Amino acid sequence: MTRRAAVSMRSASDGASVVQAVTVIMGVVVGLTLLFGFGNVLNLALRLGVPTWVAPLVAPAVDLSILGLLLGTRHLALTGASPEVLRSARRLLIFASVVTLALNVAEPLVASEFGKAAFDAVGPLLLIGWSEVGPGLLQAIGATSTAAVGGETAT
Repeated sequence: MTRRAAVSMRSASDGASVVQAVTVIMGVVVGLTLLFGFGNVLNLALRLGVPTWVAPLVAPAVDLSILGLLLGTRHLALTGASPEVLRSARRLLIFASVVTLALNVAEPLVASEFGKAAFDAVGPLLLIGWSEVGPGLLQAIGATSTAAVGGETAT
């Protein structure tokens, strides 16, 4: 095996490792936000007088929507879907992330606890950031890895 071929194969495996690592990080952020937001949204729902059996269902419904959309956009991005195809899923993803943000900060804002509201906004804001950056980042990593492999073996 030539040096170029070895570098090319390592570059392809590095790209796959980076895609996998970014995917795991996105999943961990979503999971932590789901757990963190569950308590915030439950407290808000109970404060608003939502029935006890309904209150714990709201946060998981929104967060699982986000998880499904992140997985879907990840798959589409990695398979080379065009930005037009990703656009509607990303819009719904951003909307669901904004809903998560609103649900997380509403209770502390009503109580005039602005520091707590800022703290509670961190997870949802990270979701919004990942929903905006994630698909393009994964496409760019995949394209870079493919270009490195294709460019090195062609010479």
